[in-house]
Amino acid sequence: MPRRVFLHVGMPKCATTTIQAALLQKQEALRGLGIAYEMPEGPAAEGQGNAARLAISILRDREEAIEEALDFFSRGTGDVVLSSEVFSALYKSAAAIKFVEALRARGFDVSVIALFRRQDHWLESDFKQHVKGARTWNGSIGELLEKRTEQDVLNFALFTLYWGKYVGRDRVFTAVIQPGSARRDPVNFVLEQIGAGSLCYAEGEEVPTANVSPPTGLIEPARLLKCEMQEAGASAVEVDVALDRFFAEAPGVVEVPKRRFLMPHALRQEVVDRWKGSNHDLERRAGHVGKFDVEVAQDAASEVPLEDEARAVLADWKAAKGLAPAPKVQARGGLLRRLLGR
Repeated sequence: MPRRVFLHVGMPKCATTTIQAALLQKQEALRGLGIAYEMPEGPAAEGQGNAARLAISILRDREEAIEEALDFFSRGTGDVVLSSEVFSALYKSAAAIKFVEALRARGFDVSVIALFRRQDHWLESDFKQHVKGARTWNGSIGELLEKRTEQDVLNFALFTLYWGKYVGRDRVFTAVIQPGSARRDPVNFVLEQIGAGSLCYAEGEEVPTANVSPPTGLIEPARLLKCEMQEAGASAVEVDVALDRFFAEAPGVVEVPKRRFLMPHALRQEVVDRWKGSNHDLERRAGHVGKFDVEVAQDAASEVPLEDEARAVLADWKAAKGLAPAPKVQARGGLLRRLLGR
Protein backbone atom coordinates (compact mmCIF):
# COMPACT_ATOMS: atom_id res chain seq x y z
CA MET A 1 0.00 0.00 0.00
CA PRO A 2 1.51 3.38 -0.98
CA ARG A 3 2.55 5.75 1.75
CA ARG A 4 0.55 8.95 1.98
CA VAL A 5 1.89 12.47 2.34
CA PHE A 6 -0.47 15.22 3.44
CA LEU A 7 0.48 18.76 2.42
CA HIS A 8 -1.08 21.22 4.84
CA VAL A 9 -0.86 24.22 2.54
CA GLY A 10 -1.70 26.55 5.40
CA MET A 11 -3.31 29.74 4.20
CA PRO A 12 -1.89 32.55 6.39
CA LYS A 13 -4.19 33.54 9.25
CA CYS A 14 -6.29 30.37 8.96
CA ALA A 15 -5.35 28.70 12.26
CA THR A 16 -2.11 27.50 10.65
CA THR A 17 0.19 28.06 13.61
CA THR A 18 -2.39 26.58 15.98
CA ILE A 19 -2.63 23.46 13.82
CA GLN A 20 1.14 23.19 13.66
CA ALA A 21 1.45 23.56 17.42
CA ALA A 22 -1.19 20.87 17.93
CA LEU A 23 0.54 18.48 15.53
CA LEU A 24 3.78 18.99 17.43
CA GLN A 25 2.00 18.48 20.76
CA LYS A 26 0.59 15.16 19.50
CA GLN A 27 3.77 14.13 17.71
CA GLU A 28 4.33 10.96 19.78
CA ALA A 29 0.70 9.89 19.54
CA LEU A 30 0.81 10.42 15.77
CA ARG A 31 3.89 8.21 15.55
CA GLY A 32 1.92 5.55 17.34
CA LEU A 33 -0.61 5.69 14.49
CA GLY A 34 2.11 5.48 11.85
CA ILE A 35 1.93 9.18 10.98
CA ALA A 36 5.08 11.30 11.02
CA TYR A 37 5.08 15.01 11.80
CA GLU A 38 8.81 15.44 12.20
CA MET A 39 10.79 18.61 12.71
CA PRO A 40 14.01 18.79 10.66
CA GLU A 41 17.36 19.27 12.29
CA GLY A 42 19.07 22.65 12.31
CA PRO A 43 17.68 26.10 13.12
CA ALA A 44 14.06 25.72 14.21
CA ALA A 45 11.43 27.54 12.20
CA GLU A 46 9.35 28.27 15.30
CA GLY A 47 5.70 28.82 14.52
CA GLN A 48 6.22 28.10 10.82
CA GLY A 49 5.59 24.37 10.58
CA ASN A 50 7.88 21.43 9.94
CA ALA A 51 8.13 22.08 6.18
CA ALA A 52 8.90 25.81 6.30
CA ARG A 53 12.47 25.51 5.04
CA LEU A 54 11.45 22.93 2.43
CA ALA A 55 8.71 25.20 1.08
CA ILE A 56 11.07 28.18 0.88
CA SER A 57 13.63 26.03 -0.93
CA ILE A 58 10.95 24.99 -3.45
CA LEU A 59 9.93 28.62 -3.95
CA ARG A 60 13.57 29.58 -4.58
CA ASP A 61 14.37 26.46 -6.67
CA ARG A 62 17.17 25.24 -4.40
CA GLU A 63 17.41 21.68 -5.69
CA GLU A 64 20.04 20.42 -3.25
CA ALA A 65 18.13 21.70 -0.22
CA ILE A 66 14.89 20.20 -1.57
CA GLU A 67 16.47 16.77 -2.01
CA GLU A 68 18.00 16.91 1.46
CA ALA A 69 14.64 17.79 3.00
CA LEU A 70 12.82 15.07 1.05
CA ASP A 71 15.41 12.54 2.20
CA PHE A 72 14.67 13.52 5.79
CA PHE A 73 10.88 13.42 5.49
CA SER A 74 10.91 10.15 3.51
CA ARG A 75 12.55 8.19 6.33
CA GLY A 76 10.43 5.50 7.91
CA THR A 77 7.52 3.54 6.50
CA GLY A 78 4.40 5.44 7.58
CA ASP A 79 2.45 8.42 6.36
CA VAL A 80 3.88 11.94 6.50
CA VAL A 81 2.42 15.36 7.26
CA LEU A 82 4.17 18.45 5.84
CA SER A 83 2.92 21.86 6.95
CA SER A 84 3.89 25.37 5.91
CA GLU A 85 2.15 28.62 5.02
CA VAL A 86 4.65 29.03 2.20
CA PHE A 87 3.09 26.08 0.35
CA SER A 88 0.05 28.29 -0.28
CA ALA A 89 2.22 30.62 -2.38
CA LEU A 90 3.05 27.77 -4.78
CA TYR A 91 -0.45 27.07 -6.03
CA LYS A 92 -0.06 28.60 -9.51
CA SER A 93 3.54 27.61 -10.13
CA ALA A 94 5.46 24.98 -12.06
CA ALA A 95 7.38 24.45 -8.82
CA ALA A 96 4.27 22.88 -7.26
CA ILE A 97 3.97 20.38 -10.12
CA LYS A 98 7.66 19.49 -9.84
CA PHE A 99 7.33 19.05 -6.06
CA VAL A 100 4.33 16.73 -6.32
CA GLU A 101 6.13 14.68 -8.96
CA ALA A 102 9.17 14.38 -6.66
CA LEU A 103 6.96 13.08 -3.85
CA ARG A 104 5.32 10.54 -6.14
CA ALA A 105 8.74 9.38 -7.32
CA ARG A 106 9.46 8.51 -3.70
CA GLY A 107 6.36 6.32 -3.52
CA PHE A 108 3.90 8.76 -1.94
CA ASP A 109 0.24 9.36 -2.70
CA VAL A 110 -0.15 13.12 -2.28
CA SER A 111 -3.11 14.89 -0.67
CA VAL A 112 -3.66 18.56 0.11
CA ILE A 113 -5.38 20.09 3.14
CA ALA A 114 -6.34 23.78 3.30
CA LEU A 115 -8.56 25.90 5.53
CA PHE A 116 -10.14 29.23 4.67
CA ARG A 117 -11.75 32.20 6.37
CA ARG A 118 -14.32 34.34 4.56
CA GLN A 119 -12.43 36.89 2.48
CA ASP A 120 -13.24 39.98 4.55
CA HIS A 121 -12.27 38.26 7.81
CA TRP A 122 -9.15 36.81 6.22
CA LEU A 123 -8.05 40.14 4.77
CA GLU A 124 -8.33 41.90 8.13
CA SER A 125 -6.26 39.16 9.79
CA ASP A 126 -3.74 39.33 6.96
CA PHE A 127 -3.48 43.10 7.39
CA LYS A 128 -2.90 42.76 11.14
CA GLN A 129 -0.05 40.37 10.46
CA HIS A 130 1.47 42.73 7.91
CA VAL A 131 1.40 45.55 10.44
CA LYS A 132 2.65 43.74 13.52
CA GLY A 133 4.98 41.27 11.81
CA ALA A 134 8.58 42.00 10.93
CA ARG A 135 7.69 43.15 7.41
CA THR A 136 8.39 46.31 5.47
CA TRP A 137 4.76 46.65 4.31
CA ASN A 138 3.17 49.82 5.70
CA GLY A 139 0.32 50.43 3.25
CA SER A 140 -3.35 50.83 4.15
CA ILE A 141 -5.86 48.00 4.30
CA GLY A 142 -7.39 49.32 1.07
CA GLU A 143 -4.02 48.98 -0.65
CA LEU A 144 -3.63 45.44 0.70
CA LEU A 145 -7.09 44.54 -0.59
CA GLU A 146 -6.08 45.76 -4.05
CA LYS A 147 -2.83 43.80 -3.91
CA ARG A 148 -4.47 40.56 -2.77
CA THR A 149 -7.17 40.93 -5.43
CA GLU A 150 -4.55 41.27 -8.17
CA GLN A 151 -2.74 38.20 -6.83
CA ASP A 152 -5.95 36.09 -6.89
CA VAL A 153 -5.28 35.18 -3.26
CA LEU A 154 -8.93 35.73 -2.37
CA ASN A 155 -10.26 33.37 -5.04
CA PHE A 156 -10.37 30.23 -2.90
CA ALA A 157 -12.10 28.12 -5.56
CA LEU A 158 -9.25 28.86 -7.99
CA PHE A 159 -6.71 27.99 -5.28
CA THR A 160 -8.43 24.63 -4.77
CA LEU A 161 -8.77 24.02 -8.51
CA TYR A 162 -5.04 24.37 -9.10
CA TRP A 163 -4.08 22.04 -6.26
CA GLY A 164 -6.67 19.59 -7.60
CA LYS A 165 -4.92 19.61 -10.96
CA TYR A 166 -1.63 18.73 -9.28
CA VAL A 167 -2.76 15.98 -6.88
CA GLY A 168 -6.24 15.01 -8.10
CA ARG A 169 -9.54 16.63 -7.16
CA ASP A 170 -10.45 13.77 -4.83
CA ARG A 171 -7.27 14.37 -2.85
CA VAL A 172 -7.94 18.00 -1.90
CA PHE A 173 -9.66 18.52 1.46
CA THR A 174 -10.83 21.99 2.47
CA ALA A 175 -12.93 23.55 5.21
CA VAL A 176 -14.25 26.94 6.30
CA ILE A 177 -13.32 28.39 9.69
CA GLN A 178 -16.49 30.02 10.96
CA PRO A 179 -16.32 33.23 13.05
CA GLY A 180 -16.49 32.34 16.72
CA SER A 181 -15.89 28.63 16.12
CA ALA A 182 -14.00 26.61 18.72
CA ARG A 183 -10.21 26.65 18.49
CA ARG A 184 -10.26 22.86 18.25
CA ASP A 185 -12.41 22.77 15.09
CA PRO A 186 -9.74 23.43 12.42
CA VAL A 187 -7.25 21.27 14.31
CA ASN A 188 -9.71 18.38 14.47
CA PHE A 189 -10.50 18.77 10.77
CA VAL A 190 -6.82 18.24 9.94
CA LEU A 191 -6.49 15.31 12.36
CA GLU A 192 -9.49 13.62 10.75
CA GLN A 193 -8.13 14.07 7.23
CA ILE A 194 -4.75 12.53 8.07
CA GLY A 195 -6.34 9.49 9.69
CA ALA A 196 -5.85 10.56 13.30
CA GLY A 197 -9.47 11.12 14.28
CA SER A 198 -8.87 9.27 17.54
CA LEU A 199 -6.58 12.14 18.60
CA CYS A 200 -9.17 14.90 18.06
CA TYR A 201 -9.50 17.44 20.86
CA ALA A 202 -12.59 17.00 23.00
CA GLU A 203 -14.69 19.88 24.30
CA GLY A 204 -12.85 21.46 27.21
CA GLU A 205 -9.50 19.93 26.25
CA GLU A 206 -6.78 22.57 26.00
CA VAL A 207 -5.66 23.37 22.46
CA PRO A 208 -2.29 25.12 21.98
CA THR A 209 -2.56 28.88 21.70
CA ALA A 210 -0.58 30.59 18.96
CA ASN A 211 -0.24 34.02 17.37
CA VAL A 212 -2.82 35.97 19.40
CA SER A 213 -3.63 39.30 17.72
CA PRO A 214 -3.68 42.69 19.49
CA PRO A 215 -6.97 44.62 19.78
CA THR A 216 -8.32 45.72 16.40
CA GLY A 217 -8.44 49.34 17.59
CA LEU A 218 -4.63 49.41 17.95
CA ILE A 219 -3.73 48.07 14.50
CA GLU A 220 -4.04 51.27 12.46
CA PRO A 221 -2.26 53.40 15.11
CA ALA A 222 0.55 50.83 15.01
CA ARG A 223 0.71 51.11 11.22
CA LEU A 224 1.06 54.89 11.46
CA LEU A 225 3.78 54.47 14.07
CA LYS A 226 5.52 52.00 11.77
CA CYS A 227 5.38 54.53 8.90
CA GLU A 228 6.87 57.25 11.11
CA MET A 229 9.72 55.03 12.24
CA GLN A 230 10.53 53.86 8.73
CA GLU A 231 10.58 57.46 7.51
CA ALA A 232 12.97 58.25 10.39
CA GLY A 233 15.33 55.52 9.21
CA ALA A 234 14.56 52.76 11.70
CA SER A 235 15.61 49.22 10.89
CA ALA A 236 13.13 46.34 10.68
CA VAL A 237 14.33 45.07 14.07
CA GLU A 238 13.87 48.49 15.66
CA VAL A 239 10.35 48.77 14.26
CA ASP A 240 9.52 45.29 15.54
CA VAL A 241 10.72 46.16 19.06
CA ALA A 242 8.81 49.45 19.10
CA LEU A 243 5.56 47.83 17.93
CA ASP A 244 5.86 45.15 20.59
CA ARG A 245 6.20 47.88 23.19
CA PHE A 246 3.26 49.78 21.75
CA PHE A 247 0.92 46.77 21.78
CA ALA A 248 2.01 45.86 25.31
CA GLU A 249 1.78 49.36 26.81
CA ALA A 250 -0.97 51.17 24.90
CA PRO A 251 -3.97 49.39 26.53
CA GLY A 252 -2.83 50.71 29.89
CA VAL A 253 -2.41 54.35 28.90
CA VAL A 254 -4.95 55.13 26.16
CA GLU A 255 -8.59 54.37 25.51
CA VAL A 256 -8.54 51.59 22.93
CA PRO A 257 -11.24 52.06 20.25
CA LYS A 258 -13.97 49.40 20.49
CA ARG A 259 -14.18 48.77 16.76
CA ARG A 260 -14.54 45.10 15.72
CA PHE A 261 -13.48 45.63 12.11
CA LEU A 262 -10.92 47.68 10.25
CA MET A 263 -13.10 48.09 7.17
CA PRO A 264 -16.51 49.79 7.23
CA HIS A 265 -19.63 47.75 6.57
CA ALA A 266 -20.02 48.83 2.93
CA LEU A 267 -16.51 47.71 2.00
CA ARG A 268 -16.84 44.40 3.85
CA GLN A 269 -20.13 43.80 2.03
CA GLU A 270 -18.44 44.57 -1.28
CA VAL A 271 -15.69 42.05 -0.55
CA VAL A 272 -18.19 39.33 0.39
CA ASP A 273 -20.32 39.99 -2.69
CA ARG A 274 -17.31 39.93 -4.99
CA TRP A 275 -16.23 36.41 -4.01
CA LYS A 276 -19.64 34.93 -3.21
CA GLY A 277 -19.73 33.00 -6.49
CA SER A 278 -16.22 31.62 -6.01
CA ASN A 279 -17.10 30.50 -2.49
CA HIS A 280 -20.23 28.77 -3.78
CA ASP A 281 -18.14 26.87 -6.34
CA LEU A 282 -15.80 25.74 -3.57
CA GLU A 283 -18.67 24.58 -1.37
CA ARG A 284 -19.89 22.26 -4.15
CA ARG A 285 -16.60 20.39 -4.41
CA ALA A 286 -16.16 16.94 -2.95
CA GLY A 287 -13.86 17.01 0.04
CA HIS A 288 -15.05 20.42 1.22
CA VAL A 289 -16.64 20.99 4.63
CA GLY A 290 -18.76 23.98 5.67
CA LYS A 291 -20.49 26.94 4.08
CA PHE A 292 -19.31 30.53 3.94
CA ASP A 293 -21.54 32.78 6.01
CA VAL A 294 -22.95 35.57 3.84
CA GLU A 295 -24.20 37.84 6.64
CA VAL A 296 -22.00 40.90 7.05
CA ALA A 297 -22.17 42.12 10.64
CA GLN A 298 -22.99 45.72 11.47
CA ASP A 299 -20.82 47.53 14.02
CA ALA A 300 -21.26 51.24 14.70
CA ALA A 301 -17.77 51.58 16.20
CA SER A 302 -16.23 50.30 12.96
CA GLU A 303 -17.86 53.08 10.94
CA VAL A 304 -15.63 55.72 12.56
CA PRO A 305 -13.06 56.87 9.95
CA LEU A 306 -10.08 54.62 10.58
CA GLU A 307 -7.14 56.94 10.00
CA ASP A 308 -8.60 59.88 11.95
CA GLU A 309 -9.29 57.61 14.91
CA ALA A 310 -5.82 56.07 14.68
CA ARG A 311 -4.02 59.42 14.61
CA ALA A 312 -5.85 60.48 17.77
CA VAL A 313 -4.93 57.21 19.54
CA LEU A 314 -1.28 57.48 18.51
CA ALA A 315 -1.12 61.12 19.66
CA ASP A 316 -2.62 60.17 23.04
CA TRP A 317 -0.11 57.36 23.45
CA LYS A 318 2.84 59.59 22.57
CA ALA A 319 1.62 62.23 25.01
CA ALA A 320 1.21 59.67 27.80
CA LYS A 321 4.71 58.29 27.15
CA GLY A 322 6.34 61.70 26.74
CA LEU A 323 7.05 61.04 23.09
CA ALA A 324 6.17 64.36 21.49
CA PRO A 325 7.28 64.30 17.82
CA ALA A 326 10.85 65.39 17.31
CA PRO A 327 12.11 67.42 14.31
CA LYS A 328 12.98 65.16 11.39
CA VAL A 329 16.67 65.99 11.52
CA GLN A 330 16.80 64.75 15.11
CA ALA A 331 14.34 61.89 14.73
CA ARG A 332 16.94 59.16 14.47
CA GLY A 333 18.76 60.21 17.61
CA GLY A 334 15.82 61.38 19.70
CA LEU A 335 12.41 59.94 18.91
CA LEU A 336 13.70 56.51 17.91
CA ARG A 337 15.73 56.12 21.10
CA ARG A 338 12.67 56.96 23.17
CA LEU A 339 10.41 54.67 21.17
CA LEU A 340 12.86 51.83 21.77
CA GLY A 341 13.19 52.61 25.46
CA ARG A 342 16.87 53.57 25.29
